[in-house]
Amino acid sequence: MSIDLTKVWYVSFEVPKRIRKTSAQRQPRQSETFPTELDAQRFARRKFEQGYIVTAGTINPCTPRRAIPSAVIQHWLAEASEPPSVGPATFEDTKAPDLP
Repeated sequence: MSIDLTKVWYVSFEVPKRIRKTSAQRQPRQSETFPTELDAQRFARRKFEQGYIVTAGTINPCTPRRAIPSAVIQHWLAEASEPPSVGPATFEDTKAPDLP
């Protein structure tokens, strides 16, 4: 069995029971693998917006290991949409003001 070490993230999604009962969905849970966290987040966001139950994480032997349960998937998805928190550059003048 060959392991693809280029794909280090997985997203698992499950059709909610209320939808599964009314559709012909045969497989309640499926998974996809991705090379980057951003790719995984994009895919997870699409599935989450479609109403699926989504979990994600890293695939062994990748470190640090991460597991994102469905209860906090919204917070993980928000990480991808937030711009980097870089504050404006500041300059503090330590000299005393020149007074006449």
